[in-house]
Amino acid sequence: MRVTRTVRDFQNALLTLLEEHSFEYLTVDQICQEALLHRSSFYRYFRDKYDLLEQTLRTQVNRLVDSSDSEDDLIKQLIYYVNDHKNVFRHLSSENAHNSLYAEMMHILSQIMLERRQEKSNDPIIKLLQQTDDPEMLAYVLSGALIGTFYWWQGNNYDVSIDHVIDFAKRSMQSLSAN
Repeated sequence: MRVTRTVRDFQNALLTLLEEHSFEYLTVDQICQEALLHRSSFYRYFRDKYDLLEQTLRTQVNRLVDSSDSEDDLIKQLIYYVNDHKNVFRHLSSENAHNSLYAEMMHILSQIMLERRQEKSNDPIIKLLQQTDDPEMLAYVLSGALIGTFYWWQGNNYDVSIDHVIDFAKRSMQSLSAN
C-alpha cells in the first residue's frame, strides 16, 4: 500500500497528537496545524478525522503484517506496538462518541486476514481461513480474540508483563484456529 507524503504527514500528525490528546477532542484544524498542511489538503484525502484514523490504523497494521514472518510473529509485533504506543491507545479508547478503537481495529485486522487468505501461505490461521465455509466470521472471531487481549491489557493498566500477554495471545489464537 503506497502512501503519499501528504497522507503520511497527516497520519504522523495524528499519531503525534494522540500521544497527548484524546481523539474525541482533536479537531481537523489541530491535525492540519501539526502536519503543517492546509485544511483543503486534508479534505482532498480524508472525509473527516475518523477516515484519517481508519487509514492511519490500516497503514500501521499493514506495515506490521508486511514485516511479519508468521502469525505468531505478527501477534508479537502487534503487542510490542501497543506497548510502545500506550498513550495513543489510551487516548483512542477514551473516546466514546464514535466506534471504539477496538471495533475499528477488529474490522481492519479481519479485512487484512481475508485479503491474506487469497495468498499462498503455510500459516495455519491463513490455511484455516482458506478452508472454512465462513471465512469472514472466522476472521472476526480471530481478530476479536486478539483485540480483546489488547482491551484487557489496557484495562489492567498494562501492569501484566508483555511476555505473558504475547504468550496468552498466541495460545488463544492457536486454540481458536485448531481443527
